[in-house]
Formats: sequence, C-alpha cells, structure tokens
Amino acid sequence: MKKVELLAPAGDYEALTSAVNAGCDAVYLGGKNFGARAYATNFDYDDLKSAVEFCHLRDVKVYVTVNTLVANEEFEKLVNYLDFLYSIGVDAVIVQDMGVLKFLRENYPDLKVHASTQMTVHNLEGVQELAQKGVSRVILSRELTLKEIKDIVQNSNIEIEVFVHGALCVSYSGQCFMSSILGGRSGNRGRCAQPCRLKYSLVDKEGKVLEKDLHLLSMADLCTIEHIPKLIEAGITSFKIEGRMKNAEYVASVVKAYREAIDSFYESKAFDSGKAIEEMSRIFNRGFSTGYLFGVKPSKMSYISPKNTGVAAAEVISVTSKTSKLRLLRDIAKGDGISDEKGEKGQKVEIIFKNGKKVDRAYEGDIIELPLKFYVKEGEILNKTYDALLNDKLKNLPSKKIPIKIYAELKKGKPLYIKIQEGIRTVEAYSDEISQIAEKVSIDEDSLKDKLTQINDTAFYVEEIEVVVEKGLYMSVKGIKEARRKAIEMLEKRKLDYYKREEKHTFFILPSFKEKKEEVSLTFYTDKVEHLKIASQLGIEYVYFNYKFDIKLLKKGLELTKDAKTTVIAAFPSILREEIKRIKPQLEFLQDMGINKILVSNLGLYHIAKNYDFEIFIDYPLNIFNNLAVDYFKPYAVTLSYELTLEQIKDIAKRSDVKFEALIYGRLPLMTMEYCPIRNLVGCDRERCEKGYYFLKDRKGKLMPLKSNGFCRMQILNADVLLMVQHLKELKQAGLSFLRIHDTIEKDEEIEKVLKMHIEALKGNEIEILEGKYTKGHFYRGVL
Repeated sequence: MKKVELLAPAGDYEALTSAVNAGCDAVYLGGKNFGARAYATNFDYDDLKSAVEFCHLRDVKVYVTVNTLVANEEFEKLVNYLDFLYSIGVDAVIVQDMGVLKFLRENYPDLKVHASTQMTVHNLEGVQELAQKGVSRVILSRELTLKEIKDIVQNSNIEIEVFVHGALCVSYSGQCFMSSILGGRSGNRGRCAQPCRLKYSLVDKEGKVLEKDLHLLSMADLCTIEHIPKLIEAGITSFKIEGRMKNAEYVASVVKAYREAIDSFYESKAFDSGKAIEEMSRIFNRGFSTGYLFGVKPSKMSYISPKNTGVAAAEVISVTSKTSKLRLLRDIAKGDGISDEKGEKGQKVEIIFKNGKKVDRAYEGDIIELPLKFYVKEGEILNKTYDALLNDKLKNLPSKKIPIKIYAELKKGKPLYIKIQEGIRTVEAYSDEISQIAEKVSIDEDSLKDKLTQINDTAFYVEEIEVVVEKGLYMSVKGIKEARRKAIEMLEKRKLDYYKREEKHTFFILPSFKEKKEEVSLTFYTDKVEHLKIASQLGIEYVYFNYKFDIKLLKKGLELTKDAKTTVIAAFPSILREEIKRIKPQLEFLQDMGINKILVSNLGLYHIAKNYDFEIFIDYPLNIFNNLAVDYFKPYAVTLSYELTLEQIKDIAKRSDVKFEALIYGRLPLMTMEYCPIRNLVGCDRERCEKGYYFLKDRKGKLMPLKSNGFCRMQILNADVLLMVQHLKELKQAGLSFLRIHDTIEKDEEIEKVLKMHIEALKGNEIEILEGKYTKGHFYRGVL
C-alpha cells in the first residue's frame, strides 16, 4: 500500500517552514494573484522560487493554487504566471476555472493539474470527466461521506484528495455567491468576506422568530484525526489540511498531530488521538466536527461563536475591584491569552498572583488571582485562547533534514576527495587545495569527520560517514570546508535540476470578434408545474423545468403544454450525489417522451449527457467566466456566470459563435448547502421549505429566503430580486441569445405579471415596474 500524502497549507514563508519541519509530504500555497486566499500573505515570484527550492531539497512537493475564475482581460497576466510556475518546477497547479484547465492541458502537457474543490466535483462521473481531460488529481467536495469517497476511489484511475482538518465552508465550494452578491467580494475570485460567520435569525413567513441572533451558518472545524485508519483504508491519495489564513504555530500543531497519527497507523503503533485533539484545541478551537464523513448532517455547528474560543482554563471563585480569584482547570503562564467562554472579551495574562506572590506560571488545581480588564462573575468559566509555552515550542521544532552518506579520502599530494550519496543520487567533489606533509599537527580520521559533518545550515544531516586518511598529512580547515561546500552545492544542484524545466514563453491570444446578430428570446426556469403552464400560455419559447426526477410531474407538465409553442427543457439540480446513479434511466425516459434538450449544471451530468443525443445547455453553476471555459463546453449553449459585468458578457459573447444566456430576473442563489438550518433547528419541513416558507434575517433586517432546490439540498436566495428589464436594449446588443427569468418563491399571480412585463418590454412597449426591492446584480459593478 502506497503511503498516504499529508498535504499542508502555507499562507506565508513562516507557515511553509513550520509545515515542512512538522512533517508534511507536500504543501499548497498561492502567489499574489489567482489564488483562492487573496487575503493571506502569499508568495511573490522570488518567494515562490525560494519556497520551491526549500521544499524540493527536503523532498516535499509544492502545489500552487491557481484556483480562481479568470476573466478574459486577465489571461495574458495569467499565462506569464503559468510560464514562471512551469519553469521553477512546481509539482502541480490547483485550478477551478474550466478555461484555465483547458489552456494548461493544451500548453503545459507535462505539468500536473489538480482540480480544486472549487470545481464542486461531488460524484464519480465528475471525476471521470476530469480524468478524461488529463487532470491528475481531484479534490472532492467536503460534503461527501466516506462511503461515497470509497466508491469514487475504487472506480476511478485518478488521485483523490480529501480535506481532513480545518475550517469548513457551509456552502458547496464553488457554489457560494453570498460574499459576492452582498458585498462585491467573490469567493470564486479568492476574496470571500465570510458573511457566513455573521449572526442571523431564522424566521418563518409570518415573521415569527424561531431562532434569534445566532451564527446559524458557522460550521465547527473539521477534525478527522480519530478516524485516520478508516480514511487510509479508503484508498485516498492525499489528506489535506485547510488553513492558508492561519499562522505558523497552527500549521505546525495540526501537521505534527496528523503526521504522528498517519505514521502510527503504518507502524502499527498506538496513537492517542485525545491528546492530539487537546493540543490542537489549545492553538485554535471553535469546536471540532467530522463534517459529513459519517452522515448527511454536519456533526457540529458553532452557533454561539465563530471565533477561537480556546479551552476551559479557570473557574471564577470571587471578584474584587482589583483582581479575580480563580481555580485553575489547567496550567496558565505569563503571556497566555484568556477570555470569556464566547471568546468575545479577553486579554493577555501579564501578572499572576499565587499566595500573594507574583509567579510566572501556575498549575491545574491552583488558586490564583488575576487582574482582569473585562467583567466576570462568580461561577463563570474562563477559557485560555493562547498558550504561550506551546506556541514557543511549535515555533522551535527541529528543522527537517535529509540523510546523506559521505565517503572521503585524503592521500599524499592529492586533493581531498569527497563522495556524497543521497538516495539514488551521488556527487563527487575535490578540494582546490593539495594535501601536504604535516609540519606540526596532522589530520586524523576523527578531525576530518568532524569538519565534514558540520552542515547544520543545509537541508542535510550525515547519517553515515567513512574516511580514509594517510598518516602525517595536513590540509587547512578552509580547504576542507570549501571542498565540503562544493560537494553539498553539487548535491543541491543535482536535486533541484531534477525538478526544473526549460523556460517557456507561451503565446496567447483571445479569439477574435465575430460578426453575429442574435435574435433574443426569453427563457424561464421553474420547478412548479403551474408556472410552466402560465409560461406556455403566455408564449415563452423555452422553459427549463426542474422536475426533480418526478416522472408524474414531468408528464403533467408536458400534457399542460402540448398545445403551446413552448419547448420544455429538462433541468436538473446542480448537486447530484447518489442521485447521479438514476440519471441514465431518466435521460432514456426523456428521449422516449420526445424531450431532446436538457440543462446541465454539474460536470458529472455533463460527462453522461454528452454521450446521448441531446442538445445541451450549460448552466451557471459551472461558473463560465471566459472564452476558454466556453470552448471547453463547445458547441453547447452557455449560461454565463452572474458574477460577470455586462461589458465582460459582451466581450465573451462577441468572441464566440455559441449561443449565450444571462439571468436577468430572479432571486439569485447565494449558497447551495447540504446543511439545512430548518432541519437542524426546528425539524424537517420539506413541503414548506420547497415553497420558501422560511427565511434568514441578517443584521440589517433583510430576509433571505431558504428554499430546497431538490433532494433536500438547501439554497439561500438573495433578499433583493435581480431585475434588468429596464436595460433590455443593452442586453439585446450584448450578443446574447437568451434572457432568463428565474422563478424561485414567486406565487402564480406574481410570476404571471413578471412574465408579461418582460414580454412587453422585449417587444419595445412601455412597462410599469412591479413593486419590490430590486438589484442589478453585477451587471454594472462586477466583483473583486
């Protein structure tokens, strides 16, 4: 069995060295652009080159994140960056954008590509699609169970990477637009502002508050260290630790713990996971969870606080105006951080009194007094949020070194000969200085060994050394050191040259503009058969009908539209896990019913559907952001990302001969989640949740509807409705073929008015805008 890879995050150089010293097999890191953690310190070109060399000398692989969506106008800069990454010998790049993937496979065939979790790959067929396109590894969605992961591993011939520790996004990665829509900072562009960590209230349609001011979308951190044997036995290639925004001590703590857990499994040794969890909690703790690995519900949320709340450290016995008397539940030292249980009020421990005397440290069970700068009351539990001694220990882990074997000879009248062996590599070097007959003190074997093993400032340590020295000879210390340095430098060069590639200057040019004049049609998306009927009666040409695998519902819809000119296009949810196994019979049924068009919103469905005789429409969850991504799915019609501006849409549409669509009306989905706050807090209410009966209320009082998009997967919808009807003239000139009205929680009479308004506007007639709170989305503002 090949040993599983331990993959660590590195948001800066200090975290990188900590990860390596703690025992990781590989690191992932980002440059200053095109990475999904734009607010980390990250690495400039010089830092990247240095980081790659540092890691490769220590047999650690380096994967660079290029995992954001890339606009047309950014590709020239991206190509220069990819040329640089290629030349310095990175082991792989991690990508989200389908256009970037296409470009990499066509221009850098020997550079490995890993599909980011931002691609939302959540089924076997999605993995197979990417394997077919030359991807060497897929990072699966964090929502998958261990059973699903095992099935994918056993039925694919590609490396599979899985998150094992760290912060969890409540939304499927790649399907979160909350930060983007609410604040203009796109998670798909690496600039998530984490609105999911804010407080929300759960309310129903009548305005009744069911849960008030909790962090309803804040998940506890993933921790799987107790289940490492099961994960290894599942055949996963790489265990990934999240944390490029975390400090070096956090990285060291987590990597060290998982290194010990993994090694203990392979060496059949006992491992104390409880002790490891306790130590990791002392570095950062907002509660730990096994995520979705062992069930569809997240095992734990952090509703009370999304911050580091630390570990219970002391009970307040009494309070005076100057100090608080505490009974210690664990050791405390000067420099520690202490806070209330929620982590909202806290301070650094500067003075500790024990028995009336100042001390630097006190121990579990001690009664001490602390001058506190925040209010506490008797009986309250205080937490330790920073452990100074543990942090110091983690900052000073021994440096990782690679073992080498040295053989040296010193013979009369000849230079010092040094041979170094490291793994399969062997280098030989000679001193510039020639040995001489000693006049006073001669060199013996022990003194030569001592000088040759002084290599603490390198990536190596001497595991074995053999020297042969003729008696009565002399060579200066300087001459020996220069020969040793020459040999080490030769070894370093030999190691690094293995990874480096020739410089590339890749040519890139966007497709030229094409002459095209598109006839523009309205399309309509719905999951309600009554609304399908209304749309057909009003003459809407294309209706996407999400029938949720309900054959009776689809038959009813087709019966209601049989005398209309409406074409029904079968639509499917963006997330299809176990449901993907039912797709082939569904597609065959659609063909039997005479439906020859389908709307596709995930890679797994696309992989299956392209082998059938359907006209495929590519939907927005596939995040089409540039012309190369369009070409990936060519010749199929594409609904462009709703994070694009109108000018960007025009630029893409005019460079391609495929048909394009944009969403122009509706409550835009902010998140697609496996987690359901309704189920977790008030119990499953499927019928009403599918109708948008519940809402999240934010701190500004806005109500965001919660609605299932199929198979009990929850979407949070925007409080404001996208409305572009007043800009139809510009949209018609943008090169678009289809303008979509997206139905979510609208009632029958409301959707009829919306459709009529758009039909009249498209004809050029004057219209009256319906009352409501509206937004123009990103058409005129774009995203960071």
